[in-house]
Amino acid sequence: MDEMMNPYVWRQRREDTMREAERNRPARALRADRKKRTFSLAWELGRMAALLLKFFRRLDSRNGTRP
Repeated sequence: MDEMMNPYVWRQRREDTMREAERNRPARALRADRKKRTFSLAWELGRMAALLLKFFRRLDSRNGTRP
């Protein structure tokens, strides 16, 4: 019961929590950056694939091989 009323315990718990959050912040930022990079890489690959398909369709239509 004394632990619940003791302001020192509350202050210590708050400091521990803040320290833990500060320690975990870089790892969280790295995970977010990795997800963002993966998404942008996938987006770029899709964009390049679409441009290649468009180019090949244009070549086919010039040669008259498409019906």
